Amino acid sequence: MMQNISVKRIFFTFFPTLLLTGCVHPAPPKIPFNSAEVAWAQKPGHATIKGCVSGAEFTKYYSYQVPDGNYDSYPIESSFRETPQKNFTIDLLPESEYMHILAKKMEVYNLRVNDYKNVNDPRWVVPSVLPFIPHFTCPMAGPSLCPSVAHFVFSNLPAGNWYIVAAYNSTPEARGNAINIQKITTVEGKTVSYVSWEGARSIKKCSP
Repeated sequence: MMQNISVKRIFFTFFPTLLLTGCVHPAPPKIPFNSAEVAWAQKPGHATIKGCVSGAEFTKYYSYQVPDGNYDSYPIESSFRETPQKNFTIDLLPESEYMHILAKKMEVYNLRVNDYKNVNDPRWVVPSVLPFIPHFTCPMAGPSLCPSVAHFVFSNLPAGNWYIVAAYNSTPEARGNAINIQKITTVEGKTVSYVSWEGARSIKKCSP
């Protein structure tokens, strides 16, 4: 009987996870999109976002045996290596009720699905909404937007609040392997710094 109870506990512990990982079906927000709420984002401005998209990993691990006979490991500090992103996409979701829901959905599902990572995927956003989301892909956008590896400069933006979505390895071969979502505020006539960091540690070595 005790064994059956243990099995039930394990099942119900993992049941929510199974629902999230095995039956995830991303879909656009169900509320209507109100273009009037984001009309401010269509106006030209003099705000700039200067950013860096990078991350890090440990390339070597030390393995050791634990008392139960299994093995565990921990990273070797000297193997810590930053990995500036050569290919990435930046999308700016102007703040509104619709965009807030969209950003939260993408953030929640990011670690639970293997695709659906790009904001322009129709399973996330209906086509009529895309014109209201400024976006570009580096390095394809050219040196004015992508001056160097892992760096970008997004200019002529209006002042306001945005949800900035950085999709890593966003190429035709490997689209949107991971995404990072943050809230950012642009200021008229000012340059705002932004760092997207994925992987080992939270040390953000790259600088805009």
